[in-house]
Amino acid sequence: MRHSTWYYPTRGRPARRLTIALAAAGLAFLSLQGRATLLASASPGAAKPASAARSDAARKLDLFLQKKLSSPSEERISLILQSQGAPTAAMEKSFTEMGGQIKDRYRIIPGFSGSIPSKILGKLAAEPWVKRLSADVTVQKHDDHAMPAVGSDIANRNYGLTGSGISVAVLDSGIKSRADLNDSLNLSSRVYVGPNYSSDSSSDDLCGHGTHVAGLIGGNGYASSGLNYFRTFYGTAPRVRLVSVKILNSKGQGNVSSAIKAIEWVVTNRDKQKIRVLNLSFGHAPGESYTTDPLSLAAEKAWKSGIVVVVAAGNRGRSNPDDPNSDPAFATINSPGNNPYVLTVGATNTRGTADPADDLMASYSSHGPTRLDHILKPDLVAPGNQLISLPSPKSTLSTNYSGNGVPWDQYAYTAPLLSSGPDYFRLSGTSMATGIVSGAAALMLQKDSSLTPDTIKGRLMKTARKAWHSEYVYSPYYRGAGLLHIPAALNSTDIVKGYALSPKVYRNEDGTLSVQDTSEIWGDSAVWADSAVWADSAVWADSAVWADSAVWADSAVWADSAVWADSSVTADISNTAVKGDSLLGSLVGAVVRTLDGTLNLLGL
Repeated sequence: MRHSTWYYPTRGRPARRLTIALAAAGLAFLSLQGRATLLASASPGAAKPASAARSDAARKLDLFLQKKLSSPSEERISLILQSQGAPTAAMEKSFTEMGGQIKDRYRIIPGFSGSIPSKILGKLAAEPWVKRLSADVTVQKHDDHAMPAVGSDIANRNYGLTGSGISVAVLDSGIKSRADLNDSLNLSSRVYVGPNYSSDSSSDDLCGHGTHVAGLIGGNGYASSGLNYFRTFYGTAPRVRLVSVKILNSKGQGNVSSAIKAIEWVVTNRDKQKIRVLNLSFGHAPGESYTTDPLSLAAEKAWKSGIVVVVAAGNRGRSNPDDPNSDPAFATINSPGNNPYVLTVGATNTRGTADPADDLMASYSSHGPTRLDHILKPDLVAPGNQLISLPSPKSTLSTNYSGNGVPWDQYAYTAPLLSSGPDYFRLSGTSMATGIVSGAAALMLQKDSSLTPDTIKGRLMKTARKAWHSEYVYSPYYRGAGLLHIPAALNSTDIVKGYALSPKVYRNEDGTLSVQDTSEIWGDSAVWADSAVWADSAVWADSAVWADSAVWADSAVWADSAVWADSSVTADISNTAVKGDSLLGSLVGAVVRTLDGTLNLLGL
């Protein structure tokens, strides 16, 4: 068991940063400034040495492609090219003459996706019109007591808020038609089926992930309501409209290029489809800064267009993915959740009760700060462990993990007459928590449609429960600003005047750490002071975070095969999503106060 002292930050710097004394000193910090800097093209008369030219070209590549640069071959690699300004015919001609094949052209970011032979990568990067090259990696999905734990039942019952009139776009594996996703009379569907950008020929949900997430956002409990039922399973916003845009195939996998096209479609059709919230329950390990990552940039553009973008933090929070009691893995937030604009969600374990006083953090929920950029994430957490929602019959998840189907006798007195299989299914992950928060955003917008994405983010973070457990607390690198508390968010009248950017964590020359003052970047110190958003200042002194070289040392990023081995954007349908944590939970990362003023970090 490790021990660390509570350190209380002071405000003594002109920049108004929170300064925290380090419990573990002597860490070698390698500055990452300039890694994503784009070099201007050389003047015609100034030739550079070949080694310098190669170095300049390499700086335009993300870490995935830099590895390819060192081993050129005839293998075709898929990538996303960001150009200097809007792509021209001359640029596209140059690309195709090198053997490139163009797949998709973008408007949401300047550039296009395509493929080229690996051996041409260096030549392409050397072109002055090429601003950035990123691997077209695969994105993955991340995966009855949850709603009362966050106050959704109070919002529905006492406030009369159901998400009616609001549309939530769900970029996932599709949404299967279910009675719980119809109107209250079961006469018409609330799901609009948008385009299919996945490798499946069908727009239906062949994986099962998207339907489960959709149920947590907007399920109305139709198949578990009435005199025959003693438990009802419903989503946060049971009358919300859902817009399905399919990007993940039957295996829960898709490409970044497809995700960008899907986000572009959502932004283009925002007004026509009345889309106010975008749910992204998938991601990939970041291979570059959020400032150049194309998926991150697309999500940021959606945010700036007026859409609340809610993103899963990821399920990479265990140092040993198969051991819920292993040490925490810091700096494991996925892209696009590493972008400071979007609302990034981690997961808690309700332990099978409606009272949050016994809830623990889910051991698999990814921890901050973000790798490469050191942004403080997640922004908040919500229930995500062993959540019951809707299945997609005959899908990959329903077929391979039939044991996760919920037997009728767990919620009904007698077997439902018209049911041909389990009406509900159990999954775990930050994907599920993300769906709950997307529904919460829809409730806030139904109450006040004038709210901006930044004010919604600010209110949700400020009103989140900071220390919900009766005995334990967690640092912001686990729980962000706290556990979602919907009634408090609905009662808030605070306004964010600019962008509600998640703050950055800095390492100072004197061996201390600083976090950007929230009020400095959100405006109005009286409303958005750090103590209001993050509350207990003691949690900043988490020595386990600062002692982790993977957070701060650039070499650790390059050497982490677990990060760079997977070049896909996916939804998590691994054992983590299927099994989750046990209802007993894991105490890794939990902190208990002692009478002498110290902290005991449990399970470490």
